[in-house]
Amino acid sequence: MHIVIGRYAGAAGRIAEPASKVQQGLVPLLKEQPGFLGFATIASEQGDIVPFFIWKTAEAMALGRDKVRSWLASNIPEDVEPTERFVGEVMQHALAEPQSGGPGQSLYCLIRRVENLPTGATQGEARKAMLAAAQKAPGFRGLYYARATDNPTRGASVLLCDSREHAGAIHDAAMEISKQMQPDVRIQVMASGDTVILAMG
Repeated sequence: MHIVIGRYAGAAGRIAEPASKVQQGLVPLLKEQPGFLGFATIASEQGDIVPFFIWKTAEAMALGRDKVRSWLASNIPEDVEPTERFVGEVMQHALAEPQSGGPGQSLYCLIRRVENLPTGATQGEARKAMLAAAQKAPGFRGLYYARATDNPTRGASVLLCDSREHAGAIHDAAMEISKQMQPDVRIQVMASGDTVILAMG
């Protein structure tokens, strides 16, 4: 499983028009793609537009990226290339009551950037502990941990919850576990906010 996270810096204020186009045009196209597992976009509290895509395999991701770029070039040319992009292999994940992406459906999303990851067993044990704690927490809906394909010391996580408060509590618990089990790892919130678009494969 692979994840792609983009960031369009400072663009959150103009999300309404592109969000409508994406919902009507890109989402149906994505759902037709082999290996498509999920897509969401947030207008982050930090002021950015942040989409992420989940693909079953690296091959599906590569083919899907070509389709997405082509669609964006034809429909929203100013958003073809994000300010920042993270591509990674999902190491662990969990879902509770997966969302269908129906009308009016929204979740709170917290995306974290992770640096200085160890390559040994410590990281795997820390991820397991954080994932287990998240799954027991109220409001939990989904969590993906990924390691960057171009640099194994970098990673990202995507947390989906019912509300900001639920996500904050899970984030605080994860930070405490990380502090105890992997004190040299740096975790920073990259983006947070309600999903404007949510589509599961």
